[in-house]
Amino acid sequence: MVHPLAGQPVKKEDLIHVDTVVKDFFRIVPNHETLEERVSFGTSGHRGIASKGTFNELHVAAIVQAICDVRQEFGATGPCYIGQDTHALSQPALQVAIEVLLGNRVKTRVDAHREFVPTPSVSRAILRHNADTTAENVADGIIITPSHNPPEHGGIKYNPPHGGPADTAVTKRIEALANEYLQKGLDSIQRFSFHHLVGAHESAHCGCCHHEEEKAVVPAAISVEEAGQYLEPYDFKMAYVKELPQIINMKAIQEANPKVLINALGGSGGAYWHAIAEEYNLNFTIINSDYDPTFSFMSYDHDGAIRMDCSSPYAMAEVAKNLGDHELAIGNDPDYDRHGIVTEEGLLAPNQYLVVAAKYLNETRPWEGKGVGKTAVVTSLMDAYCKDSNHPVYEVPVGFKYFAPLLFDGRIGLGAEESAGASFLQQDGTVWTTDKDGIILGLLAVEMVATTGKTPAQYYVDMTEQWGTPVFQRVDMPCTAEIKSALKGMKPSDVTMTKLGGSPILDIRTTSLFEEQPIDGVKIVTDTGWFVARPSGTENLYKMYAESYLGEEGLAQLMEDGKRIIEGLVTKSV
Repeated sequence: MVHPLAGQPVKKEDLIHVDTVVKDFFRIVPNHETLEERVSFGTSGHRGIASKGTFNELHVAAIVQAICDVRQEFGATGPCYIGQDTHALSQPALQVAIEVLLGNRVKTRVDAHREFVPTPSVSRAILRHNADTTAENVADGIIITPSHNPPEHGGIKYNPPHGGPADTAVTKRIEALANEYLQKGLDSIQRFSFHHLVGAHESAHCGCCHHEEEKAVVPAAISVEEAGQYLEPYDFKMAYVKELPQIINMKAIQEANPKVLINALGGSGGAYWHAIAEEYNLNFTIINSDYDPTFSFMSYDHDGAIRMDCSSPYAMAEVAKNLGDHELAIGNDPDYDRHGIVTEEGLLAPNQYLVVAAKYLNETRPWEGKGVGKTAVVTSLMDAYCKDSNHPVYEVPVGFKYFAPLLFDGRIGLGAEESAGASFLQQDGTVWTTDKDGIILGLLAVEMVATTGKTPAQYYVDMTEQWGTPVFQRVDMPCTAEIKSALKGMKPSDVTMTKLGGSPILDIRTTSLFEEQPIDGVKIVTDTGWFVARPSGTENLYKMYAESYLGEEGLAQLMEDGKRIIEGLVTKSV
């Protein structure tokens, strides 16, 4: 059921009180005995809410201390590149993270201009550094972000030396250690307070501005002079911007110079879009690039929440309304690892744009034999296109971390997630980022307009004329812990139905097609569509995905039958 406010501008009375949110971050101490308040890494790090005791000072300090303890096990022996998005909790969390890194004598690369640092810029910095270094100086990274979650949320994730999201083995190791520190408390953590580092703090311009006076920081055994040597300024933005011709045909964009609306959505890459427009003299109109941690310019999402989801037509409603005479509009989430592409037809669904991106890249890059990486919930239109064009498909579980080795060894040119996250290789076939990059996906849409005269929406229509027009839906379903547990442990034999959505079931899988890795759920395939259900890692709900080539009625039947299967797991009635 869509909320009556969905798609409408956010009301002032629904905005967060930033001071209260930040005070709760320092004031509330999580209880280790309460399961919900422990450190828990999902597909993209640990996330939570300060007022609920799920994302607080102790969480961040414990996680970063755990990273410092074990980063060498993952090959990180050099600097740690750190970035943050524009959520209210990201600034105080950044301060805590840097203090712990300094307390552990880890060289910490912070932004030289006190600017926010998007996820793809951190990934790019790690790879740039590690491409030209010795084994004794290998870098990793930390990103402070809860992605597109509502304004009161906070989050932190770790990117090891390969530059992408940490895999499950790494996050489980960090999670276990962090929970030990959570139990011991702040006194167990090595930390150097910025109160003692005014000179180095000012020179590094890390952007940390919040100082909590109520709580004393236990000093680490490190001098002021030594701590200052570990805090290093780094120009993330211009290093990234100047390298864009390596991955995007910037010359073609400059020559055609299409009129493009950039709605920065108050995210960490706003300054990047300004720098790109200036560096390459592009006809970009950039709005909502100022820092506003309340995200007051947003529209309500489907459930009435304020959520900076650039793949949601409700959250992106104002972007679509402001298109005007621009050929297309681009939006990104707060940490800029996701993209939203708007044309006069409206917001393209991620599954629509991703298959267009795959085809366009294969036609314009010298990628002989490169495959496409997709998660289990990316459109089957991708499979149909790749089959006819002789490009192998690597289908993996949900999570961008599965694409890093495939991008590194060149087996795939594009790695794509249904949630509007993707990255692709540079024009010479080498890796660009191993984390999602919403900026290059936006620029690719501009390049497409510049070189073909078609918008991605027009390109997509051409593809559906050849391979059919699927309809897709994703729904979050509240459920009991019992259903979540049953879904996670599900076996293909648990499904006894022979038809789904009126079509014969062809395949039932609980592992991915590539390397048979667990998908933490089930995928059921017919000759006219598919259904996937997987449990949330942090909430009492499960996600249902379905795609049908039989229109909206066929999609509704798929979802209904799939829901019946999942809810019948407990009673074994399917």
